[in-house]
Amino acid sequence: MIGKDDMSDKTHVVIVGGGYGGATLARRLGDSVDVTLISDDNFLLSTPMLAEVAAGYLDPRHIVTPLRDLCPHAHVIQGTVESFDSEEVSVTIEGPLGAGRRTISGDVLVIALGAVPADFGIEGVAEHALDFKTIGDALAIRNRVLASLEGSAVSADPRLTRTVVVGAGYSGAELAAALSDFVHEAADTYFEEDIEPEVILVDAVDRVTPALSERLSEAAAAQLRERKVEMQLGTKVSSVDAEGLTFEDGDRIDAATVVWAAGVRPNPLIETLGLPTERGRLVTDGRMRASEKVFALGDVAAVPDGSGSVSPPTAQFAVRQARYLGDNLAKILAGETVPRFRYSTLGELVSLGHHNAVGRIFKVPVSGLPAWFLWRSYYLLQVPSLFRKARIAVDWTLDVVFPPDIAWIPASSKQLHD
Repeated sequence: MIGKDDMSDKTHVVIVGGGYGGATLARRLGDSVDVTLISDDNFLLSTPMLAEVAAGYLDPRHIVTPLRDLCPHAHVIQGTVESFDSEEVSVTIEGPLGAGRRTISGDVLVIALGAVPADFGIEGVAEHALDFKTIGDALAIRNRVLASLEGSAVSADPRLTRTVVVGAGYSGAELAAALSDFVHEAADTYFEEDIEPEVILVDAVDRVTPALSERLSEAAAAQLRERKVEMQLGTKVSSVDAEGLTFEDGDRIDAATVVWAAGVRPNPLIETLGLPTERGRLVTDGRMRASEKVFALGDVAAVPDGSGSVSPPTAQFAVRQARYLGDNLAKILAGETVPRFRYSTLGELVSLGHHNAVGRIFKVPVSGLPAWFLWRSYYLLQVPSLFRKARIAVDWTLDVVFPPDIAWIPASSKQLHD
């Protein structure tokens, strides 16, 4: 078992999860404590920009920041969590490339694992649909769409140029808009064949971006239609197969590419802690404490927001929770009285293709070009590295000047030949 350095008198904090919450907390704690940061990946992913990677507008390397660079005072360990022991304040992980198991113990355990895709038990999703959660998923989607375009130059099968995105929430709407812009521009620029790509957004809900007001949802739908995105809403998907998907009412869409962006659920590994959960999320108090030595934040934690509700599982809240805990953890452990976490959202923005977005800022609705400018400005500022900020800005500038890049890398997409 690997634990605290016996020569150190600092508290050893083990943070599990290298997403927005975990990485922000590790940075905030600095060298005030001994920090071990455990993550599946060795980088922080700027997830709001994933759709632009899938559409080829951003280089994937530019939206990932190495955790060792981002958190210089933390001991970073890449590995997959297998189990927790809340009494021993430890976590067991499996290292990459068969490196073996390690058990890491500390004085305090902070769970910031995030969420995983949810298929809601629908038949065939795991086998035939592409997820949209990681940088690998974005590259797989891009490769599948491009391979299908290339295939359409050989075959007249309309299924090849049909892409279905399941899930009309923020992620699904952003991806559908970005892909539609990309495939139509690519087809018009590079393919002599008479190709008419289709991107179809489907969901059981009756409107897109249902978390927004009805007015903004209608604005989002209008912008998606301008992007040539078709919408089939109000009908549940019953199954997915290698040829497309089927709805509960018997209707069917044949498509070469089905992307599952219909929702996520808290990482089920938190069940191994043996602590109380609520709808799959660890129950915490207003200071993110789940037990005496276990804290939780982000998507896996049901953290009170200070106004009578539970914090939503968004990056915006995870970052604020991490800042709060980084500033107050030592005081909480020392038994001092600190204010409970309190935060309300600044707003929400959804990017919908070139020069289009919808959302609200401080409860003020915005849409079109101003919203798109705000979206890009805000998320560019959230990228933690100046080097990567510059690279993203260059990518966006080049995208305005040059046609889309249609090269695809087969090695990054094992799903191409399902």
